[in-house]
Amino acid sequence: MSEHILRVENLSVNFGAVRAVDDVSLTVDSGDVYAVVGESGCGKSTLAYSILGLVPPPGQVSEGRVLLRGQDLADMPAVALNRLRAADVAMVFQAAMNSFNPVLTIGRQVQHILDAHPDHSVDGRAHFTELLELVRLPAEQVWNSYESQLSGGMKQRVAIAVSLLLQPSILVLDEPTTALDVLNQRLIIEILKDLRRSLDVTIIFVTHDLGLVAELASRVAVMYAGRLVEVGSVEEIFAAGRRHPYVEALVGAIPSVYDSEGSARAIPGQVPNLAALPGGCRFAPRCGSAQSICAEVDPPLLADAAGHALACHVVNSGLPVREEVSS
Repeated sequence: MSEHILRVENLSVNFGAVRAVDDVSLTVDSGDVYAVVGESGCGKSTLAYSILGLVPPPGQVSEGRVLLRGQDLADMPAVALNRLRAADVAMVFQAAMNSFNPVLTIGRQVQHILDAHPDHSVDGRAHFTELLELVRLPAEQVWNSYESQLSGGMKQRVAIAVSLLLQPSILVLDEPTTALDVLNQRLIIEILKDLRRSLDVTIIFVTHDLGLVAELASRVAVMYAGRLVEVGSVEEIFAAGRRHPYVEALVGAIPSVYDSEGSARAIPGQVPNLAALPGGCRFAPRCGSAQSICAEVDPPLLADAAGHALACHVVNSGLPVREEVSS
């Protein structure tokens, strides 16, 4: 039986009057590879930061909570929350390749992490050597190198190894392949697959790359303008069946080497300004299937009998089992 290792319940995050994450609920089971997908500006990175209590000022969680194994992170003292980061939930940030101190060797920086967690029972250098081997890097060379001596792809892999140093249960990755060339992207995908098998770590990754989602994810949550619009297994998200029009558009925008030139379809318009959201469904101004109700009433997130949930008046009109999802 899978364990609910992480629950996000009705979470909202505000930056002043702007709500970047709006009433989002997720359940992540132990062993999941959970993808959070959407265009830039949809709130997915803010959601990831919220999981670790790292929303940058002036942002703040205005509603809801994040539960790790049933414990509300908001109730944890600052010292305990700092220990939890890296030791139980670790994050590889979007600018991971720029996150190293340029005047210290990688080995010295790793030692600083170990010194900050003296109660953690791990043979630091030996374990880091094993992790570097898992991410396919020469351990001795990396340990004695400065970040300027590593390529972008190597720095991304070192960042992943560092994030796993204290053996966290959950690894959160924010756009892990965005700044990499195609060959390094492929390498990162294969490494994450290996890490999942070798370390049995639960992975949550934020991305706009549906190709990455198709290769890695077991569960997928799609966000649009701060809200969830669809949640399901990776098979349900990519199946040509019951699917949110935004997800349909995202899938249609994927280029294919097998189709004729121009087969990928651009999504018209842009993600709305969160300070001036349209009425009703937030995707309606860009949706070719929108009806009058879509501009007037915000659609609820409804699940079918299998638990595949989406928020769309048009698609859900034929749903035989209508269960509102707390989101």
